[in-house]
Amino acid sequence: MNKQLITKNSEGGGWKIPLTVFTLAHTVGTVHSTAVTVMVPVIKNFYDIPYTAVAFLITCYSIGQTLSSIPNGGMIDRIGVRSGLLVAHGVLLAAALLLFCADIIWLAYLALFLMGWGYSAINPATAKGVYQTFNRTRRATAMGIKQTGVPLGGVVAGLLGGIAVSHHDQAAGWNLQWQTIMLIVSAATVAGAFLCLLLPKSLSQPTVTSEKRSIWADLSTIAGDWPFNRFVISTMAFNFGQYNFFTFLTAFLTKVLGTTQEMAGGVYAIVQATSAFFRPFWGFSSDFFFRSRKKALCVGLCFVASICFGACALISIAGAPIWMGIAISIILGASIASYAPLVQVMAVEAVDPKMIGSGLGYAHMGTHLGASIGPLAMGILLDLYSYAVGYGLTATLVLIGVGLLVFGFKERPAR
Repeated sequence: MNKQLITKNSEGGGWKIPLTVFTLAHTVGTVHSTAVTVMVPVIKNFYDIPYTAVAFLITCYSIGQTLSSIPNGGMIDRIGVRSGLLVAHGVLLAAALLLFCADIIWLAYLALFLMGWGYSAINPATAKGVYQTFNRTRRATAMGIKQTGVPLGGVVAGLLGGIAVSHHDQAAGWNLQWQTIMLIVSAATVAGAFLCLLLPKSLSQPTVTSEKRSIWADLSTIAGDWPFNRFVISTMAFNFGQYNFFTFLTAFLTKVLGTTQEMAGGVYAIVQATSAFFRPFWGFSSDFFFRSRKKALCVGLCFVASICFGACALISIAGAPIWMGIAISIILGASIASYAPLVQVMAVEAVDPKMIGSGLGYAHMGTHLGASIGPLAMGILLDLYSYAVGYGLTATLVLIGVGLLVFGFKERPAR
């Protein structure tokens, strides 16, 4: 295939190494928090806390992402993609080591906050890297490929979480105490940081114009775009659904459908593998079948997801065979777990190229806010009411997000 059809220019050492590094950066970043979500039942037993307190772990992660999204996006514009990824890996390493040592829940909350802070720099860095490396006709495909790192990290986390136990005296055979798993994650983070050094010099340069502007000047420009604000609110609703899905998937499978923790971990890995396939597939479909239009495809995926969340609510009341719950989980893996590359490309193309990092930071502030509220609200509803109420609320908010995207945002032509 003609290189000029793929890359924006012929300089900088090609596209294969950057795309590989971007993908693995997401893999490393995702393993941190996803391992925690897979091990929710185990962590609950270790600290002897209610679901609301467990859900607050993921809320702390999302708060870290929310508070750091704009500063990290501005940082990427000012220090470049490679340096931004190195900073992100450093923060993630500190978080994993802290969680390894956390003998009280408050230290675990701090560790998850730092994980969110570190991972929030990976998204704008890799998305800006894709924009700088690929032409518009291949950008959604590339964005989808690099986003496969998210479900790949989920597959790894699902396998690790499946062998986790609460305490050292329970560890036998392949089983490991859950905090030991975080030590393995720490080693993977160090390896990921070294891979970032392979990125070409063209991805090490800051955006010159951004150096002459403050972050707040960029933010003021972006925040004044009301259609973009409605887009951000819609993605907030979608991420509310995505984080509720992943945070409570193993709990739903074990508590509602009656599976074992090992089976739930296996299903989690299957769901992540499904997402690993469909993230690039939806990007490819956008580029080759929808003429680089992403909005209609995203609307369809999230509408299907809202129906599936409604089905989970009904199953929580009426019951269902295990296979049905697994099938719905896989559909959600192909929809609510796989829409992200489409909205990332829409966000990149909706702002000035010189402010891509800041624009993504602003957009991610909304998505992370949804992720902050979602698991906490779901945990409270589970403690006070039932899974039916929690999944019913999730279905409703995702459907509202679909309406906002349909009627409140006009997709801009790709540059």
